[in-house]
Amino acid sequence: MRRLRLRARWLVPVSGEPIRDGAVLVGEDGRIADVGPDSIVPLPQGAESEDLGEAALLPGLVNTHTHLELTALRGLVTDTVFPRWIGRIRKIKDAMISDHFRAGARWGVLEHFAHGITSIGDTGSTGAAAFAMADLGARGVAYQEVFGPDPAQLDDSLRGLREALHALDLAAASDRVRVGVSPHAPYTVSRQLAGAVASLARIQKRPLAMHMAESQDEWLFIAEGRGAFAEHLRGRGISVDRHRVSPLIWALRAGLDTAEPLLIHCVHVDRGDCEAIAGCGGAVAHCPWSNQLLGVGRANLAQLADARVTVAVGTDSVVAGNSLDLFEESRLASLGSSLTPRERLGMFTSAGAAALGAQDCGRIAVGAWADLCALSLDAPVFARTRNIEGAITAASKARDVTHTWVGGRNVYRRGTWPGVDAAAERGAAERAEAAMRVLAA
Repeated sequence: MRRLRLRARWLVPVSGEPIRDGAVLVGEDGRIADVGPDSIVPLPQGAESEDLGEAALLPGLVNTHTHLELTALRGLVTDTVFPRWIGRIRKIKDAMISDHFRAGARWGVLEHFAHGITSIGDTGSTGAAAFAMADLGARGVAYQEVFGPDPAQLDDSLRGLREALHALDLAAASDRVRVGVSPHAPYTVSRQLAGAVASLARIQKRPLAMHMAESQDEWLFIAEGRGAFAEHLRGRGISVDRHRVSPLIWALRAGLDTAEPLLIHCVHVDRGDCEAIAGCGGAVAHCPWSNQLLGVGRANLAQLADARVTVAVGTDSVVAGNSLDLFEESRLASLGSSLTPRERLGMFTSAGAAALGAQDCGRIAVGAWADLCALSLDAPVFARTRNIEGAITAASKARDVTHTWVGGRNVYRRGTWPGVDAAAERGAAERAEAAMRVLAA
Protein backbone atom coordinates (compact mmCIF):
# COMPACT_ATOMS: atom_id res chain seq x y z
CA MET A 1 0.00 0.00 0.00
CA ARG A 2 1.05 3.62 -0.49
CA ARG A 3 2.29 5.69 2.40
CA LEU A 4 -0.45 7.85 3.89
CA ARG A 5 -0.28 11.14 5.80
CA LEU A 6 -3.31 12.25 7.83
CA ARG A 7 -3.73 15.64 9.45
CA ALA A 8 -6.48 16.65 11.92
CA ARG A 9 -7.34 19.54 14.23
CA TRP A 10 -6.68 17.23 17.17
CA LEU A 11 -4.62 14.07 17.48
CA VAL A 12 -5.69 12.02 20.53
CA PRO A 13 -3.16 9.19 21.03
CA VAL A 14 -4.68 8.02 24.39
CA SER A 15 -1.18 6.78 25.30
CA GLY A 16 -0.01 10.38 25.67
CA GLU A 17 -1.02 14.02 25.56
CA PRO A 18 -3.31 15.23 22.76
CA ILE A 19 -1.67 17.21 19.97
CA ARG A 20 -3.41 20.21 18.52
CA ASP A 21 -3.03 20.35 14.72
CA GLY A 22 -1.43 16.91 14.65
CA ALA A 23 -0.47 14.51 11.91
CA VAL A 24 0.25 10.81 11.43
CA LEU A 25 2.38 9.21 8.74
CA VAL A 26 1.50 5.61 7.87
CA GLY A 27 4.16 3.45 6.25
CA GLU A 28 3.77 0.97 3.42
CA ASP A 29 3.60 -1.83 6.00
CA GLY A 30 0.41 -0.39 7.55
CA ARG A 31 2.16 0.74 10.71
CA ILE A 32 2.60 4.25 12.04
CA ALA A 33 5.94 5.67 10.86
CA ASP A 34 5.72 9.13 12.43
CA VAL A 35 3.37 11.08 14.66
CA GLY A 36 3.47 14.63 16.01
CA PRO A 37 2.54 18.24 15.24
CA ASP A 38 1.55 18.88 11.64
CA SER A 39 4.53 21.19 11.24
CA ILE A 40 7.12 18.45 11.78
CA VAL A 41 5.60 15.24 10.36
CA PRO A 42 7.01 14.87 6.83
CA LEU A 43 5.12 14.26 3.60
CA PRO A 44 7.32 11.84 1.62
CA GLN A 45 7.32 12.05 -2.14
CA GLY A 46 4.58 9.88 -3.60
CA ALA A 47 2.68 9.58 -0.33
CA GLU A 48 -1.07 10.14 -0.24
CA SER A 49 -2.14 13.04 1.96
CA GLU A 50 -5.50 13.87 3.51
CA ASP A 51 -6.48 16.82 5.68
CA LEU A 52 -9.40 15.74 7.89
CA GLY A 53 -10.11 19.30 8.94
CA GLU A 54 -12.20 19.88 12.07
CA ALA A 55 -11.78 16.34 13.32
CA ALA A 56 -10.11 14.36 16.07
CA LEU A 57 -7.95 11.40 15.07
CA LEU A 58 -8.14 8.56 17.63
CA PRO A 59 -6.85 5.01 17.80
CA GLY A 60 -9.28 2.55 16.23
CA LEU A 61 -11.83 1.60 18.86
CA VAL A 62 -11.95 -1.85 20.48
CA ASN A 63 -15.23 -3.67 21.16
CA THR A 64 -14.17 -6.23 23.73
CA HIS A 65 -17.32 -8.33 23.57
CA THR A 66 -20.04 -8.89 21.01
CA HIS A 67 -21.83 -11.66 19.07
CA LEU A 68 -21.66 -10.83 15.37
CA GLU A 69 -23.49 -13.98 14.29
CA LEU A 70 -26.63 -12.75 16.11
CA THR A 71 -26.83 -9.40 14.29
CA ALA A 72 -29.98 -10.49 12.42
CA LEU A 73 -31.80 -10.91 15.75
CA ARG A 74 -31.55 -7.22 16.60
CA GLY A 75 -34.55 -6.12 18.68
CA LEU A 76 -36.44 -9.41 18.32
CA VAL A 77 -36.13 -10.84 21.85
CA THR A 78 -37.82 -8.47 24.27
CA ASP A 79 -38.22 -10.68 27.36
CA THR A 80 -35.89 -9.14 29.96
CA VAL A 81 -36.02 -11.99 32.50
CA PHE A 82 -32.49 -13.20 31.92
CA PRO A 83 -32.88 -17.02 31.92
CA ARG A 84 -35.93 -16.77 29.63
CA TRP A 85 -34.09 -14.30 27.39
CA ILE A 86 -31.19 -16.73 27.00
CA GLY A 87 -33.55 -19.61 26.29
CA ARG A 88 -35.47 -17.63 23.67
CA ILE A 89 -32.29 -16.69 21.80
CA ARG A 90 -31.09 -20.28 21.84
CA LYS A 91 -34.41 -21.51 20.42
CA ILE A 92 -34.32 -19.03 17.53
CA LYS A 93 -30.63 -19.63 16.91
CA ASP A 94 -31.21 -23.38 16.60
CA ALA A 95 -33.60 -22.67 13.70
CA MET A 96 -31.21 -20.36 11.83
CA ILE A 97 -29.23 -21.44 8.78
CA SER A 98 -25.67 -20.59 7.80
CA ASP A 99 -26.74 -17.82 5.39
CA HIS A 100 -28.47 -15.97 8.27
CA PHE A 101 -25.37 -16.12 10.45
CA ARG A 102 -23.09 -15.13 7.57
CA ALA A 103 -25.16 -12.14 6.44
CA GLY A 104 -25.61 -10.87 9.97
CA ALA A 105 -21.92 -11.23 10.85
CA ARG A 106 -20.78 -9.41 7.71
CA TRP A 107 -23.17 -6.52 8.25
CA GLY A 108 -22.10 -6.45 11.89
CA VAL A 109 -18.45 -5.98 10.87
CA LEU A 110 -19.38 -3.15 8.50
CA GLU A 111 -21.45 -1.52 11.24
CA HIS A 112 -18.42 -1.75 13.54
CA PHE A 113 -16.32 0.08 10.96
CA ALA A 114 -18.97 2.80 10.67
CA HIS A 115 -18.73 3.26 14.44
CA GLY A 116 -14.93 3.61 14.43
CA ILE A 117 -14.35 0.09 15.74
CA THR A 118 -11.35 -1.71 14.25
CA SER A 119 -10.78 -4.54 16.76
CA ILE A 120 -13.51 -6.95 17.84
CA GLY A 121 -13.70 -9.55 20.59
CA ASP A 122 -16.41 -11.84 19.25
CA THR A 123 -17.94 -14.89 20.88
CA GLY A 124 -19.90 -17.35 18.77
CA SER A 125 -20.42 -20.97 17.84
CA THR A 126 -20.89 -20.93 14.05
CA GLY A 127 -17.59 -19.49 12.81
CA ALA A 128 -19.45 -16.80 10.84
CA ALA A 129 -17.77 -13.97 12.73
CA ALA A 130 -14.24 -15.24 12.12
CA PHE A 131 -14.86 -15.51 8.37
CA ALA A 132 -16.51 -12.06 8.23
CA MET A 133 -13.68 -10.42 10.16
CA ALA A 134 -11.05 -12.11 7.99
CA ASP A 135 -12.75 -11.28 4.69
CA LEU A 136 -13.72 -7.67 5.42
CA GLY A 137 -10.48 -6.67 7.12
CA ALA A 138 -11.31 -6.30 10.82
CA ARG A 139 -8.82 -7.07 13.56
CA GLY A 140 -9.67 -9.08 16.66
CA VAL A 141 -10.29 -12.42 18.32
CA ALA A 142 -13.00 -14.90 17.35
CA TYR A 143 -13.69 -16.96 20.46
CA GLN A 144 -15.20 -20.32 19.45
CA GLU A 145 -17.90 -21.27 21.92
CA VAL A 146 -18.33 -24.73 23.38
CA PHE A 147 -21.25 -26.08 25.38
CA GLY A 148 -21.85 -29.16 27.55
CA PRO A 149 -23.30 -28.89 31.08
CA ASP A 150 -23.41 -32.67 31.51
CA PRO A 151 -20.01 -34.26 32.31
CA ALA A 152 -21.06 -37.12 30.05
CA GLN A 153 -20.88 -34.69 27.11
CA LEU A 154 -17.19 -33.92 27.69
CA ASP A 155 -15.66 -36.02 24.90
CA ASP A 156 -18.24 -34.99 22.30
CA SER A 157 -17.95 -31.31 23.22
CA LEU A 158 -14.16 -31.34 22.99
CA ARG A 159 -14.24 -33.23 19.70
CA GLY A 160 -16.58 -30.67 18.19
CA LEU A 161 -14.46 -27.81 19.50
CA ARG A 162 -11.24 -29.23 18.04
CA GLU A 163 -12.90 -29.75 14.66
CA ALA A 164 -14.22 -26.19 14.61
CA LEU A 165 -10.84 -24.74 15.62
CA HIS A 166 -9.07 -26.72 12.90
CA ALA A 167 -11.44 -25.39 10.25
CA LEU A 168 -11.10 -21.80 11.43
CA ASP A 169 -7.32 -22.05 11.70
CA LEU A 170 -7.13 -23.15 8.06
CA ALA A 171 -9.59 -20.64 6.59
CA ALA A 172 -9.78 -17.54 8.80
CA ALA A 173 -6.85 -17.24 11.22
CA SER A 174 -4.07 -14.75 10.52
CA ASP A 175 -1.89 -12.20 12.28
CA ARG A 176 -4.96 -9.95 12.20
CA VAL A 177 -7.65 -12.44 13.27
CA ARG A 178 -6.84 -14.88 16.06
CA VAL A 179 -9.01 -17.85 16.93
CA GLY A 180 -9.69 -18.34 20.63
CA VAL A 181 -11.91 -20.55 22.76
CA SER A 182 -14.89 -19.87 24.99
CA PRO A 183 -16.46 -22.28 27.46
CA HIS A 184 -19.75 -20.40 27.24
CA ALA A 185 -20.86 -19.82 30.85
CA PRO A 186 -20.93 -21.60 34.25
CA TYR A 187 -24.51 -22.76 33.61
CA THR A 188 -23.76 -24.25 30.15
CA VAL A 189 -20.48 -26.11 30.74
CA SER A 190 -19.48 -28.69 33.32
CA ARG A 191 -16.50 -28.16 35.58
CA GLN A 192 -14.68 -30.87 33.63
CA LEU A 193 -15.33 -29.16 30.30
CA ALA A 194 -14.27 -25.74 31.58
CA GLY A 195 -11.00 -27.22 32.81
CA ALA A 196 -10.35 -29.14 29.60
CA VAL A 197 -10.92 -26.04 27.45
CA ALA A 198 -8.60 -24.01 29.68
CA SER A 199 -5.94 -26.70 29.28
CA LEU A 200 -6.39 -26.69 25.51
CA ALA A 201 -6.04 -22.89 25.46
CA ARG A 202 -2.83 -23.07 27.45
CA ILE A 203 -1.28 -25.81 25.34
CA GLN A 204 -2.27 -24.28 21.99
CA LYS A 205 -1.59 -20.71 23.19
CA ARG A 206 -5.11 -19.53 22.40
CA PRO A 207 -6.95 -16.64 24.07
CA LEU A 208 -9.89 -17.69 26.24
CA ALA A 209 -13.08 -15.84 27.11
CA MET A 210 -16.05 -16.84 29.27
CA HIS A 211 -19.33 -15.22 30.27
CA MET A 212 -18.99 -14.83 34.01
CA ALA A 213 -21.07 -13.65 37.00
CA GLU A 214 -23.63 -12.01 34.73
CA SER A 215 -26.79 -12.58 36.75
CA GLN A 216 -28.08 -13.46 40.19
CA ASP A 217 -29.51 -16.66 38.72
CA GLU A 218 -25.98 -17.74 37.77
CA TRP A 219 -24.74 -17.08 41.30
CA LEU A 220 -27.61 -19.10 42.80
CA PHE A 221 -26.90 -21.94 40.39
CA ILE A 222 -23.21 -22.28 41.27
CA ALA A 223 -23.22 -21.33 44.94
CA GLU A 224 -26.47 -22.95 46.06
CA GLY A 225 -27.56 -25.30 43.28
CA ARG A 226 -30.95 -23.67 42.85
CA GLY A 227 -32.77 -21.15 40.66
CA ALA A 228 -33.92 -21.13 37.05
CA PHE A 229 -30.73 -22.58 35.56
CA ALA A 230 -30.66 -25.42 38.11
CA GLU A 231 -34.30 -26.26 37.45
CA HIS A 232 -33.68 -26.30 33.70
CA LEU A 233 -30.77 -28.74 33.95
CA ARG A 234 -32.54 -31.01 36.41
CA GLY A 235 -35.43 -31.09 33.97
CA ARG A 236 -32.99 -32.48 31.39
CA GLY A 237 -31.84 -35.16 33.82
CA ILE A 238 -28.50 -33.45 34.59
CA SER A 239 -27.45 -33.42 38.24
CA VAL A 240 -26.71 -30.06 39.85
CA ASP A 241 -24.31 -29.61 42.77
CA ARG A 242 -24.07 -26.95 45.44
CA HIS A 243 -20.51 -25.59 45.20
CA ARG A 244 -20.71 -22.93 47.95
CA VAL A 245 -18.40 -20.55 46.04
CA SER A 246 -18.96 -17.76 43.53
CA PRO A 247 -19.10 -18.55 39.81
CA LEU A 248 -15.75 -16.79 39.40
CA ILE A 249 -13.98 -18.93 42.00
CA TRP A 250 -15.67 -22.06 40.59
CA ALA A 251 -14.29 -21.30 37.15
CA LEU A 252 -10.78 -20.44 38.32
CA ARG A 253 -10.59 -23.62 40.38
CA ALA A 254 -11.75 -25.56 37.32
CA GLY A 255 -8.61 -24.38 35.52
CA LEU A 256 -9.27 -20.93 34.10
CA ASP A 257 -6.69 -19.49 36.48
CA THR A 258 -4.01 -20.81 34.10
CA ALA A 259 -5.47 -19.20 30.98
CA GLU A 260 -5.38 -15.42 31.68
CA PRO A 261 -9.07 -15.32 30.79
CA LEU A 262 -11.20 -12.52 29.45
CA LEU A 263 -14.19 -12.58 31.80
CA ILE A 264 -17.34 -11.13 30.29
CA HIS A 265 -19.70 -9.05 32.48
CA CYS A 266 -18.55 -9.77 36.09
CA VAL A 267 -21.58 -7.98 37.53
CA HIS A 268 -21.89 -10.22 40.60
CA VAL A 269 -18.36 -10.34 41.98
CA ASP A 270 -17.04 -9.33 45.40
CA ARG A 271 -13.69 -7.95 46.47
CA GLY A 272 -12.19 -11.42 46.79
CA ASP A 273 -13.32 -12.28 43.27
CA CYS A 274 -11.72 -9.10 41.91
CA GLU A 275 -8.44 -9.87 43.61
CA ALA A 276 -8.57 -13.39 42.17
CA ILE A 277 -9.08 -12.00 38.66
CA ALA A 278 -6.07 -9.74 39.07
CA GLY A 279 -4.03 -12.57 40.55
CA CYS A 280 -4.49 -14.83 37.52
CA GLY A 281 -3.86 -12.06 34.98
CA GLY A 282 -7.47 -11.95 33.83
CA ALA A 283 -9.33 -9.00 32.36
CA VAL A 284 -12.99 -7.96 32.34
CA ALA A 285 -15.25 -7.05 29.43
CA HIS A 286 -17.83 -4.69 30.92
CA CYS A 287 -21.11 -4.39 28.96
CA PRO A 288 -23.11 -1.83 30.95
CA TRP A 289 -25.93 -1.08 28.50
CA SER A 290 -26.75 -4.75 27.97
CA ASN A 291 -26.64 -5.36 31.72
CA GLN A 292 -28.94 -2.39 32.28
CA LEU A 293 -31.53 -3.47 29.71
CA LEU A 294 -31.59 -7.05 30.99
CA GLY A 295 -31.84 -5.88 34.60
CA VAL A 296 -28.96 -8.01 35.87
CA GLY A 297 -27.19 -5.19 37.75
CA ARG A 298 -24.08 -3.07 37.35
CA ALA A 299 -20.46 -4.11 37.56
CA ASN A 300 -18.59 -2.37 40.36
CA LEU A 301 -15.98 -0.51 38.36
CA ALA A 302 -14.36 1.08 41.42
CA GLN A 303 -13.93 -2.31 43.09
CA LEU A 304 -12.37 -3.79 39.97
CA ALA A 305 -10.08 -0.77 39.61
CA ASP A 306 -8.99 -1.04 43.26
CA ALA A 307 -7.89 -4.60 42.55
CA ARG A 308 -5.98 -3.37 39.47
CA VAL A 309 -8.01 -5.44 37.05
CA THR A 310 -7.88 -4.41 33.39
CA VAL A 311 -11.45 -3.38 32.51
CA ALA A 312 -12.58 -2.68 28.96
CA VAL A 313 -16.05 -2.08 27.58
CA GLY A 314 -18.04 -4.11 25.09
CA THR A 315 -21.46 -3.76 23.55
CA ASP A 316 -22.62 -7.37 23.88
CA SER A 317 -24.83 -8.51 21.00
CA VAL A 318 -27.26 -6.11 19.36
CA VAL A 319 -29.98 -8.53 20.52
CA ALA A 320 -29.34 -7.21 24.02
CA GLY A 321 -28.24 -3.63 23.56
CA ASN A 322 -29.31 -2.76 20.00
CA SER A 323 -26.27 -0.47 19.74
CA LEU A 324 -22.55 -0.51 18.99
CA ASP A 325 -21.79 2.89 20.51
CA LEU A 326 -18.68 2.53 22.67
CA PHE A 327 -18.73 6.21 23.64
CA GLU A 328 -22.10 5.68 25.32
CA GLU A 329 -20.95 2.39 26.87
CA SER A 330 -17.95 4.13 28.41
CA ARG A 331 -20.10 6.93 29.82
CA LEU A 332 -22.50 4.47 31.42
CA ALA A 333 -19.69 2.26 32.72
CA SER A 334 -17.88 5.13 34.42
CA LEU A 335 -20.87 6.77 36.16
CA GLY A 336 -19.96 7.39 39.77
CA SER A 337 -16.29 6.56 39.17
CA SER A 338 -13.25 8.80 39.45
CA LEU A 339 -11.81 7.85 36.07
CA THR A 340 -10.11 10.61 34.11
CA PRO A 341 -11.21 11.32 30.53
CA ARG A 342 -8.08 9.56 29.25
CA GLU A 343 -8.86 6.49 31.33
CA ARG A 344 -12.41 6.50 29.97
CA LEU A 345 -11.08 6.63 26.42
CA GLY A 346 -8.71 3.82 27.31
CA MET A 347 -11.62 1.53 28.17
CA PHE A 348 -12.37 1.19 24.46
CA THR A 349 -8.88 1.69 23.03
CA SER A 350 -5.71 0.76 24.95
CA ALA A 351 -7.38 -1.25 27.75
CA GLY A 352 -9.58 -2.96 25.17
CA ALA A 353 -6.51 -4.00 23.19
CA ALA A 354 -4.83 -5.28 26.35
CA ALA A 355 -7.93 -7.24 27.35
CA LEU A 356 -7.92 -9.00 23.96
CA GLY A 357 -4.17 -9.55 24.08
CA ALA A 358 -3.93 -7.52 20.89
CA GLN A 359 -0.44 -6.21 20.32
CA ASP A 360 0.44 -2.89 18.73
CA CYS A 361 -3.05 -1.41 18.52
CA GLY A 362 -5.33 0.71 20.70
CA ARG A 363 -2.86 3.60 20.62
CA ILE A 364 -1.30 6.09 18.23
CA ALA A 365 2.46 5.61 18.44
CA VAL A 366 5.36 4.91 16.11
CA GLY A 367 5.45 1.20 15.35
CA ALA A 368 1.81 0.56 16.24
CA TRP A 369 -0.66 -0.56 13.61
CA ALA A 370 -2.36 2.32 11.85
CA ASP A 371 -5.78 1.37 13.19
CA LEU A 372 -7.43 4.77 13.39
CA CYS A 373 -10.76 6.55 13.39
CA ALA A 374 -11.70 10.18 12.81
CA LEU A 375 -14.43 12.00 14.74
CA SER A 376 -16.21 15.11 13.53
CA LEU A 377 -15.71 18.14 15.78
CA ASP A 378 -18.41 20.25 14.16
CA ALA A 379 -20.67 20.27 17.24
CA PRO A 380 -20.64 23.49 19.33
CA VAL A 381 -19.26 21.65 22.38
CA PHE A 382 -15.90 21.35 20.59
CA ALA A 383 -15.55 25.02 19.68
CA ARG A 384 -12.28 26.37 21.09
CA THR A 385 -12.02 23.51 23.61
CA ARG A 386 -8.70 23.08 25.37
CA ASN A 387 -9.64 19.74 26.91
CA ILE A 388 -10.37 17.59 23.87
CA GLU A 389 -10.32 14.30 25.82
CA GLY A 390 -12.91 15.64 28.24
CA ALA A 391 -15.09 16.96 25.44
CA ILE A 392 -14.99 13.67 23.52
CA THR A 393 -15.82 11.53 26.54
CA ALA A 394 -18.67 13.87 27.47
CA ALA A 395 -20.29 14.45 24.09
CA SER A 396 -19.09 12.26 21.22
CA LYS A 397 -21.24 9.47 19.81
CA ALA A 398 -20.62 6.69 17.33
CA ARG A 399 -22.51 8.61 14.66
CA ASP A 400 -19.78 11.28 14.77
CA VAL A 401 -17.26 8.87 13.19
CA THR A 402 -16.38 9.98 9.66
CA HIS A 403 -13.47 7.66 8.72
CA THR A 404 -11.97 4.37 9.88
CA TRP A 405 -8.69 2.69 8.90
CA VAL A 406 -7.33 -0.78 9.73
CA GLY A 407 -3.61 -1.15 9.17
CA GLY A 408 -3.69 2.04 7.12
CA ARG A 409 -6.43 0.73 4.81
CA ASN A 410 -9.53 2.92 4.66
CA VAL A 411 -12.48 0.67 5.57
CA TYR A 412 -15.12 3.37 6.15
CA ARG A 413 -15.57 6.86 4.74
CA ARG A 414 -18.63 9.05 5.39
CA GLY A 415 -21.35 6.47 4.90
CA THR A 416 -19.45 4.25 2.45
CA TRP A 417 -17.21 1.20 2.76
CA PRO A 418 -14.48 1.41 0.07
CA GLY A 419 -14.25 -1.76 -2.00
CA VAL A 420 -17.45 -3.24 -0.55
CA ASP A 421 -20.79 -3.69 -2.33
CA ALA A 422 -22.71 -2.16 0.57
CA ALA A 423 -26.08 -2.48 -1.18
CA ALA A 424 -25.62 -6.22 -1.59
CA GLU A 425 -24.42 -6.62 2.02
CA ARG A 426 -27.34 -4.58 3.33
CA GLY A 427 -29.80 -6.58 1.21
CA ALA A 428 -28.49 -9.89 2.54
CA ALA A 429 -28.68 -8.59 6.11
CA GLU A 430 -32.25 -7.36 5.62
CA ARG A 431 -33.32 -10.72 4.18
CA ALA A 432 -31.81 -12.48 7.19
CA GLU A 433 -33.60 -10.11 9.56
CA ALA A 434 -36.91 -10.72 7.77
CA ALA A 435 -36.43 -14.46 8.17
CA MET A 436 -35.67 -13.96 11.86
CA ARG A 437 -38.88 -11.99 12.35
CA VAL A 438 -40.80 -14.99 11.04
CA LEU A 439 -38.94 -17.32 13.40
CA ALA A 440 -39.43 -14.99 16.36
CA ALA A 441 -43.17 -14.80 15.71
